[in-house]
Amino acid sequence: MHVGGPKPPNLIYGIPPQRVRKKHDELVAAGYVEATLKDGTIARRGIRKDRHTLLTAVASYPLLTEQVADGSADRAEYERWIELNIRWLKEMFGDRLVSVVEHVDEKHPHIHAFILPLDDASCSARHLNPAWQVKEEAEALARESGKPSKEAVKFGNRAYRARGRELQDEYFTEVGLPAGLTRLGPKRERLSREQWKQRKEQAKRDADLHRQMSERVESLADAEAQFNEDADQRAAEVANKLARVEELYEEALSAKGDAEAEAQEILRRAETKSAEMKQMARTELAQKTETLEQQASRLQSDRIAFEDEKQTVLRETVLRAASVTARVLIGVLTGSVRFDDTRSKLQFDDLRLAKDVERLEIAQLIEKVVVLVSKVWAKLTGILPTSEAEQEREQIAEVLRPISRPQSGEWSHDEGPR
Repeated sequence: MHVGGPKPPNLIYGIPPQRVRKKHDELVAAGYVEATLKDGTIARRGIRKDRHTLLTAVASYPLLTEQVADGSADRAEYERWIELNIRWLKEMFGDRLVSVVEHVDEKHPHIHAFILPLDDASCSARHLNPAWQVKEEAEALARESGKPSKEAVKFGNRAYRARGRELQDEYFTEVGLPAGLTRLGPKRERLSREQWKQRKEQAKRDADLHRQMSERVESLADAEAQFNEDADQRAAEVANKLARVEELYEEALSAKGDAEAEAQEILRRAETKSAEMKQMARTELAQKTETLEQQASRLQSDRIAFEDEKQTVLRETVLRAASVTARVLIGVLTGSVRFDDTRSKLQFDDLRLAKDVERLEIAQLIEKVVVLVSKVWAKLTGILPTSEAEQEREQIAEVLRPISRPQSGEWSHDEGPR
């Protein structure tokens, strides 16, 4: 009744409100609570009419509804805010989040979320509220420690308010900050118009930085996945070689068996002729047996060598890539690694390092990491005094040096240290 011209809500997640009502009523009809009777037996009771059986949440956007209409300059940020809200609600409630709708028929656009206690036969929506859970735990703990009932309730209420504030802080971290919003409004903090303007501008800058960092983290994850895929491919190639060696080994064993059978036949025939022929057959059998055993032994050695090669190749590939990456990052901090004037290609003062990057073909994989470290280091050195910046540089380099010197042996003359 408080809306002059109400409009139907926009469904943005889950099922429509009408189906939420139906699902809720079915849940309550099937629900029950267990009661202990005077004789000690357990009886089931239906859900009382006054039980809280549905949890709702409301989130309102600070701009006016007409400011975030389709085609407006602020529409994209508003849609990102909605996306962040849904993700936060799904992480907190999982499948119990059954519906989220948008209202655009009031002064400020806002969303309503509906959460059902799907996994609770008693249909208690209060226990879906994290703050209520903390309140009950605090009250129970206070009673167990001997506090009177009233004091236990006060203790629980304080815990409830504290957890409620934590929920607001968590909401700001996961939704408000990435959406470019502030934690508190100007009146709450008694800010002037200019101070509030600066605070909002800073919030937008923080949101842009948060978005950029998220994108860079995703890019690094993709690069790592590609690196793992290449390593798996190399391992598969080595495994195929090993399988071929085992196949040859089996063929050698089979050939040995055939040769022994053939030699036995020769020996049988020789026994019918003369002792001399028998001796010749024995000699031939011994020679063939020795030759085949030597071949089988060599094939077994080759199989073991291939297995060792597989492990060595995988280990050295990872160590080389990690070592070169660490040396590049140290070079970024010391200025010996940087981008050219067009910022499209890395430049190295250390020609050996440049050769290692080219040989391992990891320039594209580490390029975004170098960009990120360069920007962060530039900002840090712009803020810190020279002495503190130099100390930070040395500490970071000290952490990276052990990685830049892997303990897997020495590289060949052409490849540099391993």
